[in-house]
Amino acid sequence: MKNKATDEKDKKHDQEQQEEVVSKKEFDALKELAEQFENKYKRALADYHNLEKRVQEERRQLILSANKQLLLRILPVLDTLMLASTHSEDQTLKVTLQQFLDVLKSEGVTKIETKDKDFDPRTMECVATEQGEEGKVLEELRPGYMLGEQILRPGQVKVGQRPFKVTNRPMPGNED
Repeated sequence: MKNKATDEKDKKHDQEQQEEVVSKKEFDALKELAEQFENKYKRALADYHNLEKRVQEERRQLILSANKQLLLRILPVLDTLMLASTHSEDQTLKVTLQQFLDVLKSEGVTKIETKDKDFDPRTMECVATEQGEEGKVLEELRPGYMLGEQILRPGQVKVGQRPFKVTNRPMPGNED
């Protein structure tokens, strides 16, 4: 009887050990599955944050582009007001012009300084040259503006150049 009781005890113990092994295997499998889900969740969350940032940047660029188009249509009006203010002593016109410039400045529009500067083809457009210091802006014909770091409209300028030296060399073929 002792043998039979011991055999049953051993079988029961073996069965419990097998259940523990199965339970440990199941536990490890579940743990691995949980880690996979956690990694997928973290990736999805990171993707969502990246998408939010991208949409926000695209929205900002769209607004900037719309502002740029509107400002490009308004700048000729500003040019006319500036020209009128140079030929008039009307204080109302000067105050209106200053308000206009203040609004543009508050929207991130700045005037490109050109007078007495070196010619910069990135921010200026040379529309005429005249005898003067080589490469220096002699006169601003139309002001240029920037919107933030972008060129809204390049300044149109007159640039100095050295005078050409005329020599009395014969033309090729006329060496008489």
